[in-house]
Amino acid sequence: MDETESAPLSADQRSGPLSFPEERFWIAYSFEDQSSAYHVPVTLHLRGALSVPALTEALRTLTVRHSILRTRYPIGPEGEPIAVVGDAEPVELPCRDLEGDVWELLDRAAAAPFDLEVDAPIRTVLLKASDDEHYLHVTLHHIVTDAWSTNILLQELTTAYSEHVRGERPGLPELTVQYRDHARWQRTQAEPFARQLAYWQETLDGVPRDLGLPTDRPRPTEHRPLVPGRCITTAIPADPALRLTRGTGTTLFMVLLAAYSAVLGRRAGRQDVVVGTPVAGRPDPAVDPLIGCFINTLAMRTDLSGDPTVAELLSRVRERTLHAYENQDVPFQQVIERVGERTDGRKALFQTWLALQNVPDAPLEMAGLEVEEAADVIEATKFDITFHLLPAGNRLELRVEYDTSLFDEETVRGLAEEFNAFLTAAAADPDRRLSEITVPASDLEVLQWR
Repeated sequence: MDETESAPLSADQRSGPLSFPEERFWIAYSFEDQSSAYHVPVTLHLRGALSVPALTEALRTLTVRHSILRTRYPIGPEGEPIAVVGDAEPVELPCRDLEGDVWELLDRAAAAPFDLEVDAPIRTVLLKASDDEHYLHVTLHHIVTDAWSTNILLQELTTAYSEHVRGERPGLPELTVQYRDHARWQRTQAEPFARQLAYWQETLDGVPRDLGLPTDRPRPTEHRPLVPGRCITTAIPADPALRLTRGTGTTLFMVLLAAYSAVLGRRAGRQDVVVGTPVAGRPDPAVDPLIGCFINTLAMRTDLSGDPTVAELLSRVRERTLHAYENQDVPFQQVIERVGERTDGRKALFQTWLALQNVPDAPLEMAGLEVEEAADVIEATKFDITFHLLPAGNRLELRVEYDTSLFDEETVRGLAEEFNAFLTAAAADPDRRLSEITVPASDLEVLQWR
């Protein structure tokens, strides 16, 4: 067998029902007019003597290795979408001379819709700025990837490229399962999912209809398939949050969730705050090296009532978070179906999102090239406000996405600055009550935004 070929797939691995994450994204994409909010773009800026044949072979190595990258989602005989894995075929890497603004071209490439019934869920294009400068742009559909998987793709792509350049056989470890195995397993978990669903039904009973966060403009009343979004980034000191974890039995995520919820609750005038957050959704180590959409969502409800001290709030958040982790496997789609319905027909349990990436990305290395992952500009978002945080030495990198139809950039910056100031004040005295943590505008640290 050639080193670029994979073992034949069984009938079960060739086709079957969608996993719950696949089903969720298929429904969302189909009924939201193919919103680019469900596209995951990645761009590598490459400097040096690039071997296009080696890069093409590296991409083929990945599509052969991960059958999810060859999966399409046609409608089956029962009228429901099914997943069908295609054969491994030669990969085409379109290479174009760079003409015009590179970011405008990349934005257009990322926004082009997928036809999930017939298109592969991955698109690539190589833009040539000069003989020694290229941009490799990859757009994945969220139905086949998440943050963990995107990191796998980048690491394996760069490793495979270096091996092909050196004329070596690809040395990536053998995969013992494929994504369709995981999807089939997930469909057998009705009993444990039912037990976990009972927890979420009790936990989210009486959850508020919405957060009520003040906006700069009224919320549109009509359905919006494409929510306009923008992203701004900065960094905040990590020390205040890390100090709060010590002696309280909390993790960094728990501290950040408590601070985020407290700031949101203060701005909204609410004592009951629900924030969405992702979990990896990989219960078996065998699926850890797989590309695919495993991510699950937890609706984290925080009780701010009674004017607790910071330490008391952290205790509440710790207890709720540990219980949530014990019940993290049930697909969020089922939670929505059970407890998400509102009297006005809305199904959103939350409008804000918090994601902490616990492990920094490993450096990307390609033989003979300087590699830099370029930041892609977003034009659509899924939530009103999203905080992405990444530990980076003594700092926390903070990327904030926001709905530009609701918020001005100044408002979003102010929210992030208040979040930073709250952490600083809370770490200085965890026995202070929330009402005693005031953040005068003159005391806000001016963050450097980009």
